[in-house]
Amino acid sequence: MKTALHGGRRHIGIFLIILFLTGVYFYLCRDKHQREMSSYNQYELSVLNELIDKREFFRDSLKNQMDSVMLQLHKSTSYDNHFRYQTNRRMLQKAQMFSYDYASEFSQKMRILSDKIGDGNLKAEARILSSFNMAQACLFVEALDMLKSVDLDFPELNDSIQALYYFYYGIVYQRLAVYVNDSVNANKYNNIGQEMFRKSLEYSKDQGMNNFALGRIYGRQGKFDVAQKYFEEALKYIPKEDNILYTLANTSLGKCFKHQGIHEPATRYYIEATKNDILNAQNSSIAIIDLTEHMFRQYHQKYDVSKYVNIAIESGEYYGMRSQITHIDKIIPDITKENSKQHRRLNYFFAALVLVFLIYIIHTLFRYERNRKLLMGFHAMDKKVKDENSQLKEDNERLARTGMLLRDSNKLKDAYLGKLLESNSELTNMFEEFAVKVEQKLKKGQYDQVQKAIRELQKNFSKKEQLDRFDELFMSMFPTFVTDFNALLQPEYRKQEGEALLTPTMRIYALIRLGINNNQQIAKVLNYSYNTILNYRVRLRAMAQNPDTFEQDVMNIG
Repeated sequence: MKTALHGGRRHIGIFLIILFLTGVYFYLCRDKHQREMSSYNQYELSVLNELIDKREFFRDSLKNQMDSVMLQLHKSTSYDNHFRYQTNRRMLQKAQMFSYDYASEFSQKMRILSDKIGDGNLKAEARILSSFNMAQACLFVEALDMLKSVDLDFPELNDSIQALYYFYYGIVYQRLAVYVNDSVNANKYNNIGQEMFRKSLEYSKDQGMNNFALGRIYGRQGKFDVAQKYFEEALKYIPKEDNILYTLANTSLGKCFKHQGIHEPATRYYIEATKNDILNAQNSSIAIIDLTEHMFRQYHQKYDVSKYVNIAIESGEYYGMRSQITHIDKIIPDITKENSKQHRRLNYFFAALVLVFLIYIIHTLFRYERNRKLLMGFHAMDKKVKDENSQLKEDNERLARTGMLLRDSNKLKDAYLGKLLESNSELTNMFEEFAVKVEQKLKKGQYDQVQKAIRELQKNFSKKEQLDRFDELFMSMFPTFVTDFNALLQPEYRKQEGEALLTPTMRIYALIRLGINNNQQIAKVLNYSYNTILNYRVRLRAMAQNPDTFEQDVMNIG
């Protein structure tokens, strides 16, 4: 009891040590600035992760769609140039952030078709949209040259095309400001972009575009609360089908919340922008890069952002221009450093945990060896006790059998004595009657009658008569003795059925069944020699089915 108590205390101590080390590990791994993400954003993030797993399917579907349209336009001769232009424009809208090669091909065909049609508005639109495609691939010189080739003096150039021109001019310059690596040029390009957005407002009647432009203007001025309202208003008008503007509006709105320190809405809009990109197979990396940086800065150690980094890099490679992911390079060292710290902490923790377990295993082995020796001692003692109990049980059973035999023998002797007394009483009466008759005949002088009575008495008390009397007496006590005795012998030595009297050898075993086992006593009772009794017993054992237990089997008869 005392040993078990001490063993339990040791196990509790080891458990507390492991618990303490676990607590130390989580304390070392804690992040003072770590925040919990809302359940809504966690759900949206899980949806995004499911979409990410299917991004190859979305890409293949869009690629097959574009290849199918291109093949159809190439084979068919029934389509006019206007239809071909609008089809290529629709495909360009899908391809602008999907693949530089596809976008270049569609935009080039638009420029060729617009020249064939001779419509100044279509010419301007084709070049404006082509410039964005180039800027997306960080070909800013080519993009600006393409914008400069637009003829703004064309008399029929409508307001929506001019608004589109200045809007995309602003987009290109602000994209350039993000791309350059010095503050002077960044400010310069930002200011040009601001001016272009203002000019687009003079011509545009599109509420989505106008509110987006105002949001960009105030956002670049650091007035994020004002910019936030414009971006929120813009999203009311921008359809999801306008992949580029919808993603940019959500990303810009996320940045406004982030700069105001309101992280949950920021996360929500970054996730929405990234979901839109994945669903539409867009590979611009802008949304996922912003999401990656925000997740790492605000929730790192809670979520694995390395996956998003890899997707951003892969998207850039798929698009065809690695230069578009330059911004992600700024946070990769921080992520790598944080991961290294986590790995070191994890290694220290596991080393300590392994040490504790080694100590525990060694301690357990020592306890096992000690308990094994104790158990061996207990087993030896238990075996000794069991052997002694078994011996006592055998002795008790032997004594019980002996007692039963003694009781049985006494019972038989009592029964036999009763029968014998009854027989002796009859003999006594017979002798008394004989004595009276002889005395009467002698008084009368009837000597010949006396002689006759003596001969009758001798006849009645012959040896055979005495044995028959014994058989009758014994069989009255054991009526099935002959049958049971025969069953103990081998078949060829059995007495024939129907013979109910005892044979001379059976009388020997009848006396044994009565408890008279001494050969000398048996010889006197049956008037046989000692050797005859001995030979009969040996010979009859040889005839038995089970010689070793024959006499014990005889004792069990009846």
